[in-house]
This record gives sequence, structure tokens and C-alpha cells, in this order.
Amino acid sequence: MKRITQKPWFGKKLVGYGPAPKTWQGWIVTLLFVLTVILDFIYFRISITTILIFIVALVVFFVIASLTGGNQEWTEKEEIQ
Repeated sequence: MKRITQKPWFGKKLVGYGPAPKTWQGWIVTLLFVLTVILDFIYFRISITTILIFIVALVVFFVIASLTGGNQEWTEKEEIQ
């Protein structure tokens, strides 16, 4: 996917897999994702609605991270020496 921002909001983690926020915009997106998941579990408890909202929020988060990320190779770890 092509990046849609001038400056990358997300980058590669030093340890682990997935995107890591690098700018304040990335942190806002991450915070909104976490708040959505927390409120989802508080409001709906455990139900099919909770699972569906979680899956949609996760997909939206990763799409935003992919479109605004700097390094697209999040699944490859670099060896730290």
C-alpha cells in the first residue's frame, strides 16, 4: 500500500511484531483504538457484538497504520547486536 502522509505515523518496533506509533498522530490513533476496545468490553460485556466491534476496530487500526506507516516490513525482525 502507498503511504498517504508526508511523515510516517507508524514504524517498525524494536521488539515484537506490528506497527509502533512514531508521531503524535500515531499515538492518537493507537489511543482511540485502545479506548474503543475498552469501552466495547465495558458496554457490551462478552457477546457477539463485542467480538464484531473488536474485529472492525482492529482492521481499521491496521489499515490506518498501513496507509500512514513508514516501514512496510513490520513482520521481519532485525537482529540486535
